[in-house]
Amino acid sequence: MSQPVITEEWHKIPGFDLIYEVSNFGEVRSWGSNARGRTLKTRKDRDGFPTVRLMCWDGRMRVRRVHLLVAKAFPEEEL
Repeated sequence: MSQPVITEEWHKIPGFDLIYEVSNFGEVRSWGSNARGRTLKTRKDRDGFPTVRLMCWDGRMRVRRVHLLVAKAFPEEEL
C-alpha cells in the first residue's frame, strides 16, 4: 500500500496577511516590495523553537515562533 502524498500549501498569516504567508511545512515567505516570494530565514529562540522576524504595519519588527504561525494559518487542518 502506498503512502499518501502531502503537498505543500500556503496560507496568509493572520495579522500579517498583506505581506507574509506560511506553509504547512513550516516555511515562511514574504511578498513585500523587494522580497517577491522569498523564503525567510529562521533562527532559534532561547527555548530552541524556530522563529522569524516579521515587519508589522506600524514599522516595528516582531519575532514570532513558526509553529504558532502555522497553527494560526491552518486552524482546522490536520497536519
